[in-house]
Amino acid sequence: MTTIVLGATDQAVVSELRRALNEVPDADIAGIGESTPEVSALAMRLQAEVVILHDALGPESAPDVVRDIVSRTPATAVLVVNSSGDVASALATMEAGAKGVISWPMLHEDIVSKVTAAAEWSGRMGSLLSGATVDTERELGRHGRVTAFTGAKGGVGTTTVATHLALDLKRRVPGTKVCIVDLDLQAGDVAGILEARQRVSIADVAKVAEDLSPATVLDALVEHESGVSLLLAPPQVADSEFVTPTSVRAILGMLRREFDAIIVDGGAHVTPAQAAAVEIADEAIVLVTPDVLAMRAFRRAVTDWEGLGVRTEADLRVLVNRVSRDDVLNVDAIAKLTSAPLVSTSLPAMFRRLERGVNARNPEEVRESVWWDALEKIGAEIGVVTAAQPPAAVGSEPGRRRSAARPARSARGGRRNRDKQGGQAAVETVAVMPLVLVIVLLVWQLGLTAFTFTWADHASNVAARTYSMGASDAEVREAARDAAPSGWGSRVDVSIAGGTVTVSTQVPLLCLRCGALPASISQSTKVVQEP
Repeated sequence: MTTIVLGATDQAVVSELRRALNEVPDADIAGIGESTPEVSALAMRLQAEVVILHDALGPESAPDVVRDIVSRTPATAVLVVNSSGDVASALATMEAGAKGVISWPMLHEDIVSKVTAAAEWSGRMGSLLSGATVDTERELGRHGRVTAFTGAKGGVGTTTVATHLALDLKRRVPGTKVCIVDLDLQAGDVAGILEARQRVSIADVAKVAEDLSPATVLDALVEHESGVSLLLAPPQVADSEFVTPTSVRAILGMLRREFDAIIVDGGAHVTPAQAAAVEIADEAIVLVTPDVLAMRAFRRAVTDWEGLGVRTEADLRVLVNRVSRDDVLNVDAIAKLTSAPLVSTSLPAMFRRLERGVNARNPEEVRESVWWDALEKIGAEIGVVTAAQPPAAVGSEPGRRRSAARPARSARGGRRNRDKQGGQAAVETVAVMPLVLVIVLLVWQLGLTAFTFTWADHASNVAARTYSMGASDAEVREAARDAAPSGWGSRVDVSIAGGTVTVSTQVPLLCLRCGALPASISQSTKVVQEP
């Protein structure tokens, strides 16, 4: 079976090629790319034997695409459909490595013969290279991965998460080339969060999308001090009209060739430009917060995307931000409200702690490890970077990975936070100690009072029994005092009236010899005469 990839958007060209390829034995059209970056990616992923490229397909020129495919997959034979009839252009594609040129208008016999010859050449070349091992996933990883972040509604934290995730990735894997594209054309705030000053924007690049080159895109990027490249939103809303779906596809396609990870901040409003980014992204993440308004907005966005044929709900990923234990609508409830899979790691509610980084316009000011650890897990789960990072760059142990992700500054910041928390705990302990002491003393005094009741009752029983045996009043009082605890006898008062002995005593204050409370306790026992 000969695997064939077509690269064309002209339906007449595609139809002619399909009819002709039906006559080629064992020919299988495995994919059709609608842009030159997509063709390169398909050829790599499918390990195509033959690629047929229409020279009018953009944004890159046919020689550049041929050169790229041949360098990545040496066993792939590339045929170019020369619709312009320009001899110089045909020669340029052959010099770049094409195995044949198909003239326009195309003849079925010409297509069949050249595809058959190209397939035979690819088979022979594949046999020669069979002894070499090709790490397809790593090579494909270098063809940058696009991750689009959008918000269900404004204020759910899309820009914060996208920028912080990009910076965290750059810190963890310093060799990774990361680019942030601010596609929130009406309210883009990546420049504000990262304090970046711009001369040009994505609108300036979109104006020349039909004649796009790597140099044009790279010249429009702003290099942040962290090493992350930025393609910022236009400062004037009027310029956003230049950013069309076609230009977005071309720009992202060009960035794929220059960067390992492209993170798109798509904003919270469904626009044609945002829809184009969501459509071609390798992963589309929708941020929601645990509230009904966010979920309603998410439902509207999904309906719009499905209506435009961009993505179905099941093709999206939902990331829950600002989660706390007090939420009425928790993560489990959100999972039941959508058919889209949820990112297993949610982001905690950290308003004040994130506010410090926003006000300083420096995400490095956010030093809470729980935030960065959550972003690291999310980045790994959604595949922000796949095989683009060499294994040694990450490290095999969790501890080593965290140390790579956190610079020395963060470690010092963590120590400062621990010292601050320790000092705060000490101050709070000192403040609470008096209250604890008062409570302990009150409990002790209540115990003494109960003890006094018990011994007063016991002393009255002893005094009544002594009196019933014919003892004198002095002997009865002495017996009552002897029945009281040591040191308590002087506070015991005994009275006899009407056949009843009453013992009264004061309640000690904290201890037997420390004083007494003003009130006294009396217990009476009726005298029973012995027969």
